[in-house]
Amino acid sequence: MANRRSTALFVSLLAVSALLLGASTFFVVRVSATASAVARARSGARYSWRLALIGQRTDSPFWREVYAGAQEAGEARGAVVEFIGPSSDADSRTTDEYLSYAVATRADGILAYISDEAATGLALGRARDGGIPVVALENDTARGDRQSFVGVSGFELGKKIGSLVDSPPHRQGDVLVLLNPGTMKSSENVMMSGLFEVASSVRRIKVVSSSLTGSSGENPDERLRSLVLNDRNLSTVVCLSVEDTMRAVQAIIELNRGDSISVIAFRESPDVLEYVRKGLVSEVIAIDARQMGRKAVESMLEFLETGNSNDYVITDMRVVTAETLAGGSP
Repeated sequence: MANRRSTALFVSLLAVSALLLGASTFFVVRVSATASAVARARSGARYSWRLALIGQRTDSPFWREVYAGAQEAGEARGAVVEFIGPSSDADSRTTDEYLSYAVATRADGILAYISDEAATGLALGRARDGGIPVVALENDTARGDRQSFVGVSGFELGKKIGSLVDSPPHRQGDVLVLLNPGTMKSSENVMMSGLFEVASSVRRIKVVSSSLTGSSGENPDERLRSLVLNDRNLSTVVCLSVEDTMRAVQAIIELNRGDSISVIAFRESPDVLEYVRKGLVSEVIAIDARQMGRKAVESMLEFLETGNSNDYVITDMRVVTAETLAGGSP
């Protein structure tokens, strides 16, 4: 019995050691890569600042565009920008962990998608204590430890959605808004206030908000199918993430509701734009991602160089339809 306990303890310690070794290897490799990049940049005497850009997903076309804009502004203003973040759905590390990594490597400034979870406050606190300013991208935080926010106005986004809901090809009926669980509650409330300001004047429209992830552990796809199936008066689904847009289109097709339900999407991707071309998504509200990256770097460098920056920096939105795509507009 004692031998069994000893063997079990040995195996447990071995497993823990392997996990710690893997985590240490990740950070050592990342730190080494960063140090090498900074050394190469500074050897040319062109760069004065090193910035870390943390995307929600580094394999996302949207965040790659944000990075492209950040690089453009960095090169013009003497800053090198490192792009990090979860690489895919299979990446178990959160944006908060990458935020902590950027603090540990002593970046001069951090541009980050903020999840606004409990761990976010700890990571932002470490950045503040280390004297490292943070610019929040796309999703703001209720915590006071960020220097600036760069993204779209939630109220204006809501008004834009409301104006689309009240125009062709959307039909009389209920509107289902699928809220993004990654955003903080106050941001959702601001967006919904803008939507109601426009939609409330159209009495035939009923707006229902729902998040597909809940405490019940229900499968998001099953929950969405249930929401669509149980509302025979549903005419429009508004999706605030690419993932929900894909789910909504699939659910509507599977339930044979394509003739009665249209989809409005926020955030574009190649797949979503293909759905627009095929008429499966009526409109996409797209953020100027490259502009967001440029403005984020400019805001950060303004603060690093002068000690001042705007608290709230708004980026542009545009509506993409099948007609604009056919006309050559991206």
